[in-house]
Amino acid sequence: MDWKTSLDWYCSGNILEKEDVDLLEEHYQEIINESDSNFSPEIAPKHICNQTNIPEGSSWITAVAVILDRLNPVKTGKPRSLLVDQLRRKQSS
Repeated sequence: MDWKTSLDWYCSGNILEKEDVDLLEEHYQEIINESDSNFSPEIAPKHICNQTNIPEGSSWITAVAVILDRLNPVKTGKPRSLLVDQLRRKQSS
């Protein structure tokens, strides 16, 4: 599965395998590492936003961060979803 399929699979009530979580983590890291160049995240579909409890119109990367925070919380430092939000605000200012 690709990362979007994995996220959709989880939002449909299914359990993700470790490989799927790793795929989401890889995508998250890729976006965060590239954020300095041009952070223009793609908007997630309504059902993904609803299932992840984020506002409609939020980005895919926000949904990925929320799911990763649920399934594999960071041990130290800020939650991924908070980092994405800070990055979004930084880019819009």
